[in-house]
Amino acid sequence: MATNRGDTVSRNSVERARTESFSDRMASGVPLPRVGCREIELSIAPLSAAYELATTLAALLAPVGGAAAAVVVFTIAVRLLLHPLVRSAVRGEKARARLAPKVKEIKEPEELLKLYRDEGVSPFAGMLPMLAQIPFFLLCYQLFARSSVDGHANALLTEHVFGVPLNAHAWDARAWPVFAVLFAVLAVTAWVTARRSKRLAGDATGLIVKVAQVAPFTILISAAFLPLAAGMYLATSTAWSAAENAVLKRGLP
Repeated sequence: MATNRGDTVSRNSVERARTESFSDRMASGVPLPRVGCREIELSIAPLSAAYELATTLAALLAPVGGAAAAVVVFTIAVRLLLHPLVRSAVRGEKARARLAPKVKEIKEPEELLKLYRDEGVSPFAGMLPMLAQIPFFLLCYQLFARSSVDGHANALLTEHVFGVPLNAHAWDARAWPVFAVLFAVLAVTAWVTARRSKRLAGDATGLIVKVAQVAPFTILISAAFLPLAAGMYLATSTAWSAAENAVLKRGLP
């Protein structure tokens, strides 16, 4: 009986340990596993490096806009870094345009995939430049969304553009004039992109074609909820895309 009772107590203790919540462990002073702490440190490391780069750039560009100019320069540097992916995507788009007459004759999706495979064309190559930008954009967002970095006050939050803090949002009354210019830039570039999508679609119809023409304007919704600095990143990047497409996609419809 004593043995069975001891086994029951032991099982209950194990069960309590398994169901003990994270907050309970924190409150009781039980240390967290070191692996988890190391993962947190590694996740912050890129942000710390980006912060050092941003503050250095802001200091160097202080005469021409400080941190606001640093955001633009950072965005242009990212787009230059990703330019080879864009060129590859444009080559794929030109190849798909060349195959358009054959595509119209295809009825089954499997046949279409086989055609692309035989011609060495990827239908998803155009998505790579956009997906590759996500980590850089998230870094820019975090730099102006955090009040502190590495335990120190975020000096970037003291930076302004035309008197508006770079961490301001569209609903701040004092930021409305600057955001109006930002939204105008985003709207123009979205219109250019949508217009080009419509030309490329030709006589094609369907949900995908309509989504491709509407999707560029969703960036305006995103900018309405982002800090000004992140909105500037989007505006610079989309303007760069419009200019890049105008140069690289000559000869396409």
